[in-house]
Amino acid sequence: MSVYEDVRMPQAALWGFYPVDREELLKTIEWCFRDSRFGPGRLPERGSRMEYTPVAGVAPHAGYQYSGPCAAHLYLELAENLPEVDTVVVIGTNHTGYGGVYTTTLRFRRWATPLGTVEVDEEFVRLALEEAGGLLVDDPLAHIEEHSVEVQLPFLQYIYGDGFRLVPVVSKEPGPVEARRMAEVLARVADRLGRRTVVIASSDFTHHGPSYGYVVFTRDVVEKVAELDLSLVERIVRLDTEGFYKRLVETGATVCGPGAIMASMEYARLRGATEGRLLRYYNSGHVTGDESMVVGYASIVFPAA
Repeated sequence: MSVYEDVRMPQAALWGFYPVDREELLKTIEWCFRDSRFGPGRLPERGSRMEYTPVAGVAPHAGYQYSGPCAAHLYLELAENLPEVDTVVVIGTNHTGYGGVYTTTLRFRRWATPLGTVEVDEEFVRLALEEAGGLLVDDPLAHIEEHSVEVQLPFLQYIYGDGFRLVPVVSKEPGPVEARRMAEVLARVADRLGRRTVVIASSDFTHHGPSYGYVVFTRDVVEKVAELDLSLVERIVRLDTEGFYKRLVETGATVCGPGAIMASMEYARLRGATEGRLLRYYNSGHVTGDESMVVGYASIVFPAA
């Protein structure tokens, strides 16, 4: 009997992050792309630009009604400039606390969404576990009730169909040194296997409000959160991992996936990137007008040199 559970069934859809119904999900994804206020304003045309090669990126993972249009900016860039890819490493946020600093799992061969299933690149995962020497561990509990990897999959399926395989990873809160080591592992394994690989950090930015335990602004909260987040984005697009981490420590900014973001930055650097590009930033307050709870969203791409 196989040690694998065959399919990791969708959880985030049941929790309301995106629609459970296939047709409704497709309509929602297309709304995210077509939205002209927060999204790109148009559907992607796969392979239509080929202006550069994206090697990594950052996308938010809140409910599609809030952060979906922001995420659509990254997926439009991937679709139009990287129409073919072998493996997508999605590094999410570890909200459950299970596992290690970086955690993957070989428990599931496929991950399901209402759009179908995505195969796990098992060979890549095995080699990464070997190469990481304990920095990356296998723990399915860190993934079963985690939404941050899953919410990226319908967008990836929309632009790539079943033409890619997944390496699912979640991150706790490593420093720059651990993030750099993780990026080096991913780069070595991708090279060894000859995989065309892109790394996506799934992370929201500052969470502000009493329910998040982070209240530093009492007036103009929406714009103050935006200013704080953009000070972090400034360091991200410069590939200044140390500066990004220092700014997090200085401000206490409640970015939920710094380990994912730093690993994507370091992977991009290893692939020759010299800078990133902010595609879109806004926060939930811009969408809802509610200043009592504000969460920031950024879409960033890292082009190879």
